[in-house]
Amino acid sequence: MPELPRRGLLALAGLAPLPAAAQTPPWPSRPLRIIVPYPPGAGTDLLARAYAQRLTELLGQPVVIENRAGASGMIGTEAAARAPADGYTILMANSSVLAINPAIRASLPYDPIGSFDPVALVGANDTALVVRSASPFRSVADLVAAAKAWPGALSYSSAGTGTSTHMAAEFFKQMAGVDILHVPYRGSPQAVTDMLGGQVDMTFNTVNSVVTAVRDGAARALATTGATRDPVLPDVPTLAELGFPAYQASGWLGFVVPAGTPSDIVSELAGAIAQVAAQPGFAERIAGIGLKPILSTPAEFRAIIAPEIARWTDVARRAGVQVE
Repeated sequence: MPELPRRGLLALAGLAPLPAAAQTPPWPSRPLRIIVPYPPGAGTDLLARAYAQRLTELLGQPVVIENRAGASGMIGTEAAARAPADGYTILMANSSVLAINPAIRASLPYDPIGSFDPVALVGANDTALVVRSASPFRSVADLVAAAKAWPGALSYSSAGTGTSTHMAAEFFKQMAGVDILHVPYRGSPQAVTDMLGGQVDMTFNTVNSVVTAVRDGAARALATTGATRDPVLPDVPTLAELGFPAYQASGWLGFVVPAGTPSDIVSELAGAIAQVAAQPGFAERIAGIGLKPILSTPAEFRAIIAPEIARWTDVARRAGVQVE
């Protein structure tokens, strides 16, 4: 970084000169923290930890994880928004906190666009439409036909009201023209368990939440929600392939920093993240936790946020989803 301007001139004759202004220490010169707005063990947390380990090695400073869970990610996101814009606080953000929360809540304790400077998108998280193995539904076409024949009679579970899985399901209902009852749960595990037990007819849940049940034969994945097939379930078609070409509802994850962080630090951090993403075996590690590894520039990341807010706002309005 450039030397700071000198703050004074030599004093009057006979006095010692003022010291030259100290040069700004190179970044990073102390530990960094990544705030994860979810509890340990969640996909967002696992992705952040994978990057933190490699960034520690690359930057020569500890990169520590700080889990600040609660209020649908808003507690940790607000904490990051209020942190100093000095490059030492990073938020592991996702589409829920930056795009869906603004779409379904009348007010937020942060501005999804104005509070942050995007650094890099690093992962995508598809949702899967899954039924238990004993279900009569062998395909999405079977399910849609039944839902149209008996409006409101079928039910689906999600990880909770306003989650990415809930919104993916509502988007599907709108595109398919069907009425399926939403049964929200507090997290994915019980939502999947009750689908397997027959308490609900199907679940819309993240791929990493259902893959074990699918591979074990306890459940059948009818479709995934991404623009392309998910590498974790490569034999499962996307909804776009099955007659809904405009459907795409992948969640995304990326690093942001508080707004006003110096642009050279944002660029250096983005470069370090790109180096980590390119390391041998790292993409496979990310895929191993059920996420699609991706990478964007800061500008590419910034360009998707406003359109995503607009898209989910429209879905939420038509579905009548509003959370206090």
